[in-house]
Amino acid sequence: MNNFLQKLVDGIQEQPTFQKLRAKWDELDAQSRTYLQGAAAVGAVLLVGWATVGSWWKVHSIRGEIADKDEIIRMVQGASDEMRELRDRIPPSRSTEPDSQPWNAYFESVAGTAGLDKANMEVSTESAGQVRELSKESFFEISLKKVNVKQLTRFSFQVENGRRPVKIRRLSVETKPDLSGYLDAKISVAVYTMKTAS
Repeated sequence: MNNFLQKLVDGIQEQPTFQKLRAKWDELDAQSRTYLQGAAAVGAVLLVGWATVGSWWKVHSIRGEIADKDEIIRMVQGASDEMRELRDRIPPSRSTEPDSQPWNAYFESVAGTAGLDKANMEVSTESAGQVRELSKESFFEISLKKVNVKQLTRFSFQVENGRRPVKIRRLSVETKPDLSGYLDAKISVAVYTMKTAS
């Protein structure tokens, strides 16, 4: 390695340009040499300082970008957590996609979640209603036998707020004379089936 460096130095010293600069250096007096050496030292310090400041500024800029990106990531994660929390609070929305499940089976499933015995429920045949551009309306009459107020309330709420579009049109209640707390009810509903795009 030392031999290589020595050869490199020797090669530079043999160059004509270096020889001319060396001759001019030898012609200078001691004071001029001192000034030139000082200027060279100051130039070297300025060059090193400029490189240091440039590197520091680049690092500072990169840190700023990283901090900005971290802030964006935190904001996105916070928004995602908030959306998840809101989604958990909101009940499932009604689907606009066609549901192949028959309406009778759908009302039976709602009755099951409301705590009703399906044997105590009877659903009439479908009656046609208005046909609109995007949906078809139909009517059903649901008869409930031997249910309590809590079950009727829960069933009515779940029918109107379930996954399929249903609107209660009329609700009639008949109480039992035996004071058992049970009652019979008839619920007239309008249901809407969304048309598929042709």
